[in-house]
Amino acid sequence: MKLHRSVITYAYVVNGPFTSSSGVSTSPLLVHLAGVELTPEGRVWLQKTLTPSQTVWLKLISREDDMLHCLVSSSRQGSMWSCCMNEEVLMLGLARTAPIAGVQPDSRLCWRLHKRLHRAEAKAERKGKGLWKEDSLWERASKAVLGQHFTQTDEEDL
Repeated sequence: MKLHRSVITYAYVVNGPFTSSSGVSTSPLLVHLAGVELTPEGRVWLQKTLTPSQTVWLKLISREDDMLHCLVSSSRQGSMWSCCMNEEVLMLGLARTAPIAGVQPDSRLCWRLHKRLHRAEAKAERKGKGLWKEDSLWERASKAVLGQHFTQTDEEDL
């Protein structure tokens, strides 16, 4: 399946023959990364990473009207293996895990997907990547000193 074009939101517009409620349709459908809530940086990263000429694979998890909740895979440059974009954005700290829409919360599928995605998110948190990044000791100390300096000068002015 070819990526038709990227949009600013967390969904993609893809082009392919799908069956919709009104029959077979070749018009673009929205594809949501299942179990993932993207940050603005994550959206930018996906738009840079997935080009319109690139082939992506979709594993359908659930469907709501014309939006597909999928695991999106793409082949890596120079590799014969594909990577799951849902996990990749989580491992880079560019997204958080979210409830998987359209799947029973106590189902085996939901637990397996949540475990897989949570593992990727935990890896980013352990490594301090993306939204899990913390200031270094030096940055925290300089902020504290600057904050203290400004408070002292404000008190002296009074």
